[in-house]
Parts: sequence; C-alpha cells; structure tokens
Amino acid sequence: MTLSERTYTSAGWLFPAVATAAALAAATVVDPYLAYVATSWLIFGLLGLSLDIVWGRGGFLSLGQTAFYGLGGYVGGVVAINVAALGSLPLLWSLPAGALCGAIAAFALGAVIFLARMGPLQSTILSYTSTLLLWSVSQSFALTAGAATIGGDNGMSNIPGYAIWSRDPAETLGPAGVFAVVTIICAAVYFITRWLMTGTFGKVVDCIRIDIQKAELLGYDVRKYQIASFAYAGAVAGLAGAMFGAWSNYLNPSIFSVQEALLVPIYVLVGGLGTLAGAFVGAVAIGGLSFWLGGGAVGGQTTLVLGVVLVVLVLFLRNGILGTIGGIWAQRLPGRDAAAKEAGAVSIDTDVLERLLEDAARQFGPAKPLVTRDTFKRFGGVVSVNKVSRTFAPGQPFSLIGPNGAGKSSYLKTCIGIYPPDAGCISIGGADVSRAPIFARVRNGLGVKNQKPQVFGELSVFDNLWVAAFARTRRREAADRIADQILTMLGLQHQSGAAAATLSHGQQQWLDIGMVLCLAPRVVLLDEPAAGMTNAETRELSSLVRTLARHMTAVVVEHDMEFIRTLNGHVTVLHQGAVFAEGDIDALRQNDQVLDIYLGRRRHV
Repeated sequence: MTLSERTYTSAGWLFPAVATAAALAAATVVDPYLAYVATSWLIFGLLGLSLDIVWGRGGFLSLGQTAFYGLGGYVGGVVAINVAALGSLPLLWSLPAGALCGAIAAFALGAVIFLARMGPLQSTILSYTSTLLLWSVSQSFALTAGAATIGGDNGMSNIPGYAIWSRDPAETLGPAGVFAVVTIICAAVYFITRWLMTGTFGKVVDCIRIDIQKAELLGYDVRKYQIASFAYAGAVAGLAGAMFGAWSNYLNPSIFSVQEALLVPIYVLVGGLGTLAGAFVGAVAIGGLSFWLGGGAVGGQTTLVLGVVLVVLVLFLRNGILGTIGGIWAQRLPGRDAAAKEAGAVSIDTDVLERLLEDAARQFGPAKPLVTRDTFKRFGGVVSVNKVSRTFAPGQPFSLIGPNGAGKSSYLKTCIGIYPPDAGCISIGGADVSRAPIFARVRNGLGVKNQKPQVFGELSVFDNLWVAAFARTRRREAADRIADQILTMLGLQHQSGAAAATLSHGQQQWLDIGMVLCLAPRVVLLDEPAAGMTNAETRELSSLVRTLARHMTAVVVEHDMEFIRTLNGHVTVLHQGAVFAEGDIDALRQNDQVLDIYLGRRRHV
C-alpha cells in the first residue's frame, strides 16, 4: 500500500473517531430536546449505512432496507416488552433480536434475488415490492405475543426505552444518555463495517460491483458474497429498527411506508455513496436542516426549501458531501497514479515465468485437455457455434482464426460458460462442465482473458493481482507472494500502486493476463490478447504464450496473422460457426478457400 493510500485509509478511521468523541462530548451540554431529536438522526444514519453496504459497495440499489428496519423494530419491540415483564434488561435482548430478524429476512430475499441472477432493475423492484407488501400487511395485522400487542393501524406501544443498568422500566436514561448510548452503538457498527469492507471480504465485494463477470472469471462464487453482504446489511437495518422502537416507545405501519423507503437513498447520496460514514453525514445534514427550517426560519416553506437544497446538493456535489471532500483530500496527497504515467514497455521475465509455471504444476497437477464435442449455440435464427468438435492439449499453442462474425469469440464464450451451449459437450480434464457455472469451470482449472481487458479500475495494480491470487489460495500471505511474483514477471513493480484505470490499453491487457496467471490455470483461453499492444509488446506476448503452451493448454483467438505465425502452433479456421480448415499458419495462408472467406470471394464459400 502506498503512502497516499495509507493516509487516505487512515482518514476513514480517524475522522469518524473524532466525530464520535465530539458527539459524546456534546451530549453533556446540548439542549435535551435537541438531543432527543438528534438521536433519531443517528438511527436513520445507521439505516442509511445498511443501504450503503449493498448499494455503495455492492452495487445493488435495494429499496427493501426499511422492510428489514421495520421487522427488526417490531420483533425487537415484542422481545423488549416480554423481557421487561420478566424483570430483565430489555435492551440487551431486543437489539440482538432485531438484528437477527433483519439478517434472516435479508438472507431469504437475497437468496431469491441473487441465486436467480436477477437483473439490477428486477432486483430493485422486488426489494421495493417486499416493503410495500409489509406495509400493506402491517396495517391489518393484529397479534398478541405474550405481554406485547400488535394492533394493526394502532401499532405497538409501551416499548421499553433505553435502560442499561436498572431492570426498572421507570429508570430509563434521559435524552442525553440515550443520545450517548446510540452514538456508541452506531460508532461500533460503523467501525466493524469499515473493518469488514476494508478487508478481504470488502475487496471481493468491490470487485463484484466493478465487474461481476470478471469476479466470477477469477473463481469467486459471487452469489455467496452478495447474499452474505445483503444479510449483514439486513442485520444493521434490523438493529436500527430495534433502536428506533426503544427510542420512540411506539411503532406503527408507517415504518414500512414509501416515504421512509425513498428517504434512505437520499441520506446515502447526500452524504456520499460508498463512503459508509456518508450515510450518517447525510442523515444528520437532512435532519438538522429540517429541524432548523421547521423552527420557522423560512416562514412555513420547510418542504420547498428542503427540496431545493437537496436538488442542489445532488446536482453540484455528485459524490455527496464526504465523497467530494474525500476527492479533494486525495488530490492533495502524493499521486498514486504518477507511476503509471512514467511506465515504460512491459517486459516478461521468462525465468520467473518458468518457475511460476513449474510450481503451479507441482501444486495443481499437470495440464488438462479441453475437449468440445458437437458444441452448438444459437441466438434466434443465427447459429454462432455450429457443432464444433475440437481437442486442445498441452505441448503447442492452439489458435482460432477467421473473419469477423466467424464465431471465434462465441465459441470461446461457450467454453467459458458465458454462453450456455444449446447442445454438445464441453469437458476439462475429462470432467463434463457443459452446464457448470463460470466460477466452477475456473476452479476446475480454466483461466480466461476476454476480448477487452477486464481489470478492476478503482483498485491498484497490486490489488488486482492480489484479488486474483487470493481466489486461488484463500490465504493472504500466499496471495501477497504470488502477486509480487507476477508483478516481477511482468516488470510492473513501479506501477504496483497505480490505479488500474490509469494504465494504457496495452498495460491493461498485460495486467489482465497477469490476473489469469495468478490462478495457475491448467487451461488458458486468450481472446485477442495482442489488441492495443505495440510491436515490442506483441513479441513479448508471443514468447509468453509459447512458454505457457509447454506447461498448460493454451488457446488463442487473434486477428494478427503475423502474431499467429510467431506462435508456431496449430491453427483452426472457423467460418459461420463451424470448423472450416486447420493446419499450420503458412499452409493456411496459401489456401485459396481460406483467402476467399477473408476476402469475401464466393468461389469456395
């Protein structure tokens, strides 16, 4: 981690800690009524944090956080009332119960959304629908649970307040005490969440947001991470609901209302999407502004002025309050992208590469053949892969060539699992993977570099390689070692701290290839790897592919015939989705039929 990265990361811990200390100090001097109202702002900020986890960090706009919030509030209230009747401290039981209820509800909804691989719009609509259903049901739902009574529109009353050292409900904390307790709980949840999101789990979640397909191509079962993140966010929302019930001593169906559901994204956007602390900043800013305007500052035009201020904030502070401040802060730190601007051509250290490949062979076994039998894929009336039967084995590079639209990339994507085959069989090392998801094929030894370079632009070069290496090893120390080795092999040590998005197209191609090598695949598929590379880089790539082919099965799709010639391997020509011809490149370049399909002549086509 570079100096600027360490400084920027430390700020995410230091400033919230200072803000927490300041809030605790203010609790002793602030007006009791203001302390009472400000407590609700912090609770709303905690609810906003739950959304920022799944939206700002996970990339999924959930409008169901108020569903988990309301469920946590009701369940926490029921538990608190019954525990108080038994003479125990309600808060010690109600808050965990609310968090657990929110987590279970979010896990159930997340399993439906993510296991079914719903699209972003469908997922958001389903989450919103769950909130509307709960709002509708809660209006007529009546239940007696022990000493607690839920009365539909009448809601649930007599929820015990914040008592932390006495079992007597009458000895609850005053507004200042409640504010201090809520501040401590919110700070604890924030720091736990930040620790989680700056660790390995958070890095993978970030990768899923940036490029979900690439994350799966590294061997991550992205659905598990999405469900786990959603369930954790549900627990945070449920905890906030139980805290709100203890603060207000009363709950009704409005907790599930549309207005509440749509306010939560506003808190996050105003504070700063993806900043985690921004949810609290947004909630306090909106709550404080509403409180000030509601005091008669604008002559009864509170809603109008508040709406105008929010529109201005969203339009001119695109990254929110904390996001804008963070951007200015980052610009004043030593630039981590300077190394990318000074970078020269990538140079492959073949000695390091050979040692890496030999270590991989000892650890994961010999190379595996890739076999396709009558593989077929149709899109409507277009047949993109037409019963292709090929066997690729280690020992020499294999190349797929053909004119645009010949089906080369479609065939590769069918082998990868991006396109499920309509018929035929695909096997890796004898294991049938025809219906296996992408991550399962990768774990079976497949490594893939798609046509366009797929890197996680927001992460550093080192972190890109580290995430790929961790997918293989599941150990942080081993991932550090492998990432360092690949950096050395590629000659990218000076760019290790640069953001991947700042690299040139050719350098991103190399980084993508390096990420594939971090997986130690037994079969590697490279789709147009030379695109955007200089002549010198293309020569380095040719040496790399020939070296790979001696240790694993290597298949390349490429249009550069000179590059194909330097590989000195077996070449297959595809045309209209089917195998048209094959052999060595020099013979194929003299084949009139092959020339016809490239030049568009009809004599042999």
